[in-house]
Amino acid sequence: MTLQGAANRRLILSLLCTASFGAVFNNLILAPLIPAISDDLDVPVATAGLLVTAYAIVGGTAAILSGPLIDRLGRRRMVLWGMTVLTIATALSAVAPNYLALMGARMLAGLGVASLTPAVFAAVGDYFSYEERGRAMAWVISANTSASILGVPLGAFISGLLSWRWSFVLMAGLSLLFTTLLFARLPDDSAGNTGQSRGLRDIVSLLRDRPTALLTFSNYLATGYWNVFSVYMGAYFHEYFHVSAWALGGLTMVMGIGVLTGSNIGGRICDTSGKRPVVLVSTAMCALFMSLITVVPFIAGALVALLLFATAAGARYTSAQAVLSEMDPERRGSVMALFASGQQFGIVTGSALGGLVLSLGGYHALGPVAGAIALFSLWTYAMSVNEQRFGGAPERLEPSEAPA
Repeated sequence: MTLQGAANRRLILSLLCTASFGAVFNNLILAPLIPAISDDLDVPVATAGLLVTAYAIVGGTAAILSGPLIDRLGRRRMVLWGMTVLTIATALSAVAPNYLALMGARMLAGLGVASLTPAVFAAVGDYFSYEERGRAMAWVISANTSASILGVPLGAFISGLLSWRWSFVLMAGLSLLFTTLLFARLPDDSAGNTGQSRGLRDIVSLLRDRPTALLTFSNYLATGYWNVFSVYMGAYFHEYFHVSAWALGGLTMVMGIGVLTGSNIGGRICDTSGKRPVVLVSTAMCALFMSLITVVPFIAGALVALLLFATAAGARYTSAQAVLSEMDPERRGSVMALFASGQQFGIVTGSALGGLVLSLGGYHALGPVAGAIALFSLWTYAMSVNEQRFGGAPERLEPSEAPA
């Protein structure tokens, strides 16, 4: 579908950015709240941490089911459905009387995000051509990153000042605001849907397509290597460089700034030079700098490596999303749902693998192991993607044609 006019294009992109911000904010905020939840609900920290696992498992499973619905019902309906469920789940989290009730609310949130995230990325693919999609994706990913740079520290501050429940109140209020805006301004796209989705048979068919399956697996590995290290990043810097607990949030900001920078640079380069080269080079850089983070013996070097890794990861993510959204335009919702599912399960397996590596080899083994997974991700990507299937080399756009 095509959206004419610069103002309309800016509007649709802004609305998709708000939806994406809400989803990522809801996902990331839980980590800094776990100690407070553990104390308040009288459960061990490890048990409180299972809230993240349950959220990811439900989100990953439900995302597979949401893909055909996104293709059949339209992006707008599924974005609104996802935001509505997310708002309700967040409000329920704020008033949960016990651990089991909070677990149920977080699982419901995972259900909402399962349809919201792939519908947002599918809509970007609908409204922006492949030649300009890198820059459009960069804006959405910048909104994601803003959640880690601005939203998460704010939520953690409110938790410390008041309680973890008020952090969920903040999220519920923002989610309600975003849902209202999306309902009022997001264009109806139901007329553009053929209604020919075959349900789960589409998912099976996509997995049988070798390039799509390999690309999905490569992106799953990318989420995995990120979480192998990032889950234990704060503990590593605290243990080896004696960074105070109150200052560990700054590490998330360093990574967020890197991803924000990399996604915008990568988005512009991939639209003019091709998505595949950007993904391959940035993944190799991820492998290098992630390996160095837990090896260099001084904090300045580790922080520089962390920033450069996050910058490369941002460039990779933007370019890979643009490619993924073009693998099967007729079933774009299902393709993006497969990615969202792989991303959620990448969180689960990456964090679990990181814990195993930590117990067997210590903190210094985390970076090299994550780097090795990145190289495997690079190989699977190189085997799967040929941009010629999308109609040839990218065309250079005139400034007036580029997305806002």
